[in-house]
Amino acid sequence: MDSRWRQLQELATRQHGHFTTSQAEAVGLTRPAIHYQFRAGRLERPERGVYRFTAYPTTEQEREAVLMLWGRLDPAVALSHETALRHFDLGDAFPEKLHLTVPPSFRMRPLPDVTLHRAELAPNEAHMEGILRFTDPTRTLLDLAQGGYPLEQLQLAYEQALSRGLIRRRALAPDSERLAAYLELIPRTRHPELKRRLAWTTEGA
Repeated sequence: MDSRWRQLQELATRQHGHFTTSQAEAVGLTRPAIHYQFRAGRLERPERGVYRFTAYPTTEQEREAVLMLWGRLDPAVALSHETALRHFDLGDAFPEKLHLTVPPSFRMRPLPDVTLHRAELAPNEAHMEGILRFTDPTRTLLDLAQGGYPLEQLQLAYEQALSRGLIRRRALAPDSERLAAYLELIPRTRHPELKRRLAWTTEGA
């Protein structure tokens, strides 16, 4: 096998069997070479610009990996909301779609199985596992509280995160730094409702 393909396969192994056109070009492969392997059945194309080696075994988080590559591994893009909640095994989230937070400047069209949330994401609000990037539990709970997630489910997720040490006890308190930073991202008219929902969520925990 061509050394360039071996190099690309090694990279794909760390990416749930996938690679992007840009990554293939970076090791010296051309688009015609990629298309040849695609037509030969050695590659699949789950999304535009993203390919998968068909010989690579499927993984549970394969779709999430595709989304990261589709989002060009942008550090401002992260799996979020109910998707992040389910990843951390908090609450009883079974989202019908994957949730992805992207920067306001993100220009790619939403995919059928993906809900996009346009918002700024600070580096300390992300949790990395390989190429997968999730909003951390604190940011996840803030997003869900702001988005109208059922309060009973929100409280359950908060209590579980607290008991497992995934968040600090005062992470959602009215005077917390994380909440202050989050409030800067949303309109002032939404502040009272968010604070009310967070107070209900954390009460008694």
